[in-house]
Amino acid sequence: MKKNILLYLIVFVMVATLAVGCGQPVEEPEEPSENGESEEDVVKFAIIFGVGGLGDNGYNDEVNRGVKMAAEEFGAEYDYAEPQDISEFETQLRMFADAGEYDTIIAVSTEQAEALKMVAEEYPDQRFTMIDTRIDDMDNVHSISASHPEQHFLSGVLAGLATKDDRFPLSNPENILGFAIAMDTPTSRGQASGFLAGAKYANPDVEILTNYIGGYNDPVTAKELALVMYERGADIVSVNAGSSSQGVFAAAKEKNRYVIGTSLAMVDPEVSLSTSVKKVWLFIVQEIESLDKGTWEPGFTEKGMAEGVTDYDVEGLDVEIPEDVIAKIDEAREKVASGELVLPTDLDQVDAWAAENQME
Repeated sequence: MKKNILLYLIVFVMVATLAVGCGQPVEEPEEPSENGESEEDVVKFAIIFGVGGLGDNGYNDEVNRGVKMAAEEFGAEYDYAEPQDISEFETQLRMFADAGEYDTIIAVSTEQAEALKMVAEEYPDQRFTMIDTRIDDMDNVHSISASHPEQHFLSGVLAGLATKDDRFPLSNPENILGFAIAMDTPTSRGQASGFLAGAKYANPDVEILTNYIGGYNDPVTAKELALVMYERGADIVSVNAGSSSQGVFAAAKEKNRYVIGTSLAMVDPEVSLSTSVKKVWLFIVQEIESLDKGTWEPGFTEKGMAEGVTDYDVEGLDVEIPEDVIAKIDEAREKVASGELVLPTDLDQVDAWAAENQME
């Protein structure tokens, strides 16, 4: 009898075991996302912002606008880092590359170029995207940029006209302008060269003061340099330097003179003459779109006035631009967009270019 009971127990355990093994739930297919893709198909990217990070009311925030647009439009997922110093770029690029889970790793600003090239060479199977600096001859890197001179040219034309026009109430008769340059890099010099070329194109006799701030996160130094320019007679100072630009705006407010920035989020309606617009958010959206569609390719892409990426903007400002001035700026835009005017790309080219190119 005991043997029968034991036999029954053994059989029961075997049947129960088989029942459990056969009863494992079949894995359900992944739910599609809102755009109809499964989670495996969704683009995932990492982005490393420039020094200063989010909340700079400038370049980083405009890039982040594109990040959010791409996430909403394509259902993309992303991780990000906000370095506080340029020494962190390589570490953060390598951290994301080590993860091996991103369709591309996006580096923002020219300061990251060298670190990106080093890390991209070590991870040949990982895609990288460089925003605002040209990188050539790397099979896993796509670099995309606006034409730096074109971003600032039309604001330069406006400044060259406004500084000698008493219809602009904050101008003075000195015929002096200023440009606060972020750093001594090809990108920063290219930006300044566009402004200088525009000003001299409209006003050949204008004097233009320049100084290097030394970084994108130093509004104190930027303000000091801008104050010197205003005190030397400049009535308009332009700047493209991330959160450092806030110092130039503070100086303009203090001196009640004009300032030209590069972010629609960083304007002062009372003293802003215009904004030198670069729609950098479109770069992020277009990059994620290429990954979503499977059309991503390495290489370099540059866009400017012809593509509607660069312009000047006075929306929301107190300044009233006279119609005849607007007409002159519009004419200059058409000449650049058509290729009739090819702008200088560095400061040492401006004087020779201006000698051959004058507004009619």
